[in-house]
Amino acid sequence: MSDFLFKDRDGQTPLPPELQKGLRIKTIQTVGELDEYEEDNIAKGLSWLARQKSDPCSYGFWIKLHKNLFGNVWSWAGKIRTHELANPDFKLPHEIWPQLYQLEKDLEFWLSAGSIPGKELAARFHERLETIHPFTNGNGRFGRIITEQICRRRRFEIPTWGRALKNEPRKRRQKYIAALTQARRRGDYDALISVLFS
Repeated sequence: MSDFLFKDRDGQTPLPPELQKGLRIKTIQTVGELDEYEEDNIAKGLSWLARQKSDPCSYGFWIKLHKNLFGNVWSWAGKIRTHELANPDFKLPHEIWPQLYQLEKDLEFWLSAGSIPGKELAARFHERLETIHPFTNGNGRFGRIITEQICRRRRFEIPTWGRALKNEPRKRRQKYIAALTQARRRGDYDALISVLFS
């Protein structure tokens, strides 16, 4: 379960001030050091996830998962974002709770009705979660991990997140973001399904 990590950042870059807020480990100085601590925390979070028996389709579970993935590094892990983001595609803070509740209900309906193929369901769920962008940071990695977990529990095909481009991380990420944007703005999920399962 490592395909969800899109490594395209320069590890030597000094950690910008906005990323220093909420850090539990005050000695972190570079993006590379942050990545190492986060990857260690994510590994522990994945171990926690593997032991869970409860249904991963509720927003309560999503919040616990985010806390387990990032809580050793960030004080705000598992807490719903209360500030606006620079990207206008992401939901405003007051929209997050109602949108998470609606996504949970929509996911429940999609699964019970069985009217959407597994790949499309994964793409629709993932795009909605990324558009809500419920947390201060880590939304992409968290969103890919919970999408995989839902697919695994429902015996759907597991996304590979554009593994065909794993040796070109920047291109892979650009293609992923472009496909997410197309799904979000046009309701066209074909490109996103292609990225998720290639």
